[in-house]
Amino acid sequence: MQKIRIHFIQIANKQLACFIFVLLVFAFVPAGLFAQEFEKPSLSQPYHITEIVIHGNKKTRPSVILREMRTQTGDTVTIEELNYDARRVESLGLFTRVEFSLEEVDIGSKLRIDVTEQWYLFPWPIFYFNDREYKWEKASYGMSVLHSNFRGNAELFSVAGWLGYNPGAYLIYSIPAINGNKSYFLSSQFYYYKLRSKTFELLDEEIDEKQFGGSLALGYRINLENSVQLAVGYSRIKYDPAVMGQTLHPAGRDNLPSLSLTYTRNTRDLAWYPSQGSFLSASYQKIGFWNDAYVDYRQVTLDARTYFTVYKSVILAGRSALLLSDGQIPPYNRAYFGYRLRIRGRFSERYEGENRVLSSVELRFPILPVRYIQVEEETLGNYGRNLKFGISGSVFLDMGSLWIQKANIERYRSGEMFISSGPFGLQTQPEKWVHGFGAGLNVHLPYVNIVRMELGFNKDFDAEVIFDAEIAF
Repeated sequence: MQKIRIHFIQIANKQLACFIFVLLVFAFVPAGLFAQEFEKPSLSQPYHITEIVIHGNKKTRPSVILREMRTQTGDTVTIEELNYDARRVESLGLFTRVEFSLEEVDIGSKLRIDVTEQWYLFPWPIFYFNDREYKWEKASYGMSVLHSNFRGNAELFSVAGWLGYNPGAYLIYSIPAINGNKSYFLSSQFYYYKLRSKTFELLDEEIDEKQFGGSLALGYRINLENSVQLAVGYSRIKYDPAVMGQTLHPAGRDNLPSLSLTYTRNTRDLAWYPSQGSFLSASYQKIGFWNDAYVDYRQVTLDARTYFTVYKSVILAGRSALLLSDGQIPPYNRAYFGYRLRIRGRFSERYEGENRVLSSVELRFPILPVRYIQVEEETLGNYGRNLKFGISGSVFLDMGSLWIQKANIERYRSGEMFISSGPFGLQTQPEKWVHGFGAGLNVHLPYVNIVRMELGFNKDFDAEVIFDAEIAF
């Protein structure tokens, strides 16, 4: 008899409240309120843009919108290029709907941009289940405040604190354009977490990691698609209760200064559900001071994604993510499956290593194309306009592998260090793989963007039902 397992991911803070609100809206709003898409002219016909006007941006500054667009006043563009710009503006996450339209004038065309602003300030209670396990003992609860469009500049400010399982607090502030200069951006964060150790959890032991620290990152935007970022950070790790040998420093506390350099290329048309383009992120991080006697290791991460429209609105998406480590890697910075990264079809299985590779391919297709509704409610005002809803389907295949460095294998064999490697054993290259496959539904909603419901299978065709937030990649 086949077993069917059900897994839930947290839809926390503002997402949970918005998700419940949207479900209630769609349950009671007549179907006739859905807005229909209008037929567009030829995609290849050129238009000379003599003026750009923006409407609906009561709080958002026009420069925030214009800096996300390839098209500027004086350019000659096609409808296809304008569609791409419209989806880039929508990817800001500031609007429930973005509409571009053209008006013929004597010497060319005027581009009109209509945006519907969403709520920006979210004071929400926190309640979620950690590690995507729907168990009361893994519940966390607290409060958070998020402003996603601070000062109308798309600056993000967020502060949160919570108790229960894995208690913690953080403060995040990011500026996408320093002093209005779109070439430079800044982000900072400070945090304190008390986290259950993943390594010891795999061994059925309850050991907590106390972490606190922060980071500051300065970025340079080379152009619309390419950017580089340099970040400095510091964190301190302590085990409670103390565990001999599980910190790099013999005193039982690790002080971890870090320096990282990241290159990002993003040509996707829509961040949360791309139909074309690609995404590449490559990062090198050095942890510990150079020639430190105890803390001195490095990690390289690569994340490459590509998207093709194969037929009308049918999308083929692919992803490869790689983590490579060098040096003695402490348990809290090892590579895992079964936490943030998972293999669908083996969603609840947890494995540990030092290096990791994950590859996925997914075919996505529309079932109910995205439409927009209007909620005529005075208390909502403009925030009840242009609420999206749609359903798409997907078929997917995930596969991944974990392995350790050759330089560390004797430490694991002798017991000096330990690792729960699962089906991979102590392999030093990705020879053994685990696989999962299945199909699902993606529900398009305002604020939440995507909620997924999937049925996954492992190689033995054991089934599991997965509820998750956001698109897989």
